[in-house]
Amino acid sequence: MTIAHFLDQLDYTLWANKRTLASIESLPSTASEADRAQAIKLMSHIVAAQYIWYARVCAQPSAALPVWESMTPEALHQRIPEAYTLWKEYLSSKQDSDLSTLSFTYTNTLGNEYTNTLLEILTHFPIHSAYHRAQIAMLVRANGGTPAVTDYIQFAREEHKR
Repeated sequence: MTIAHFLDQLDYTLWANKRTLASIESLPSTASEADRAQAIKLMSHIVAAQYIWYARVCAQPSAALPVWESMTPEALHQRIPEAYTLWKEYLSSKQDSDLSTLSFTYTNTLGNEYTNTLLEILTHFPIHSAYHRAQIAMLVRANGGTPAVTDYIQFAREEHKR
């Protein structure tokens, strides 16, 4: 794995998060308010997790957001690219060797202490986001909306332009 690979994963995450938020916002008016709120809560969690992991690797607790607090769609529109910029600047300052040599000890949201390498954290990041985007897609479809296509291969087709 290389930093370039994780920068690409970061680009993918930004692309997929924007599409997912748009799918929530385009839900029909007949959509369940509870499901709409749950979709926003899940999207908020994805974004908050990006800030939480950033705070952990940068030792900046003030950069973290509450892990399960719902944001407004307007706040999500602001936070999604902000998180991307923070991570892009951070990753651009790293070398490939940092992936396995840098490790971070932190306390998770349940109060348990763990230590993980940068490689492990960066591998977790897009997988965690995809898991919750899939939950959102199910809510969108169940409420008559069209789930966003957020498969990595679609991103590669559109963004890598081969």
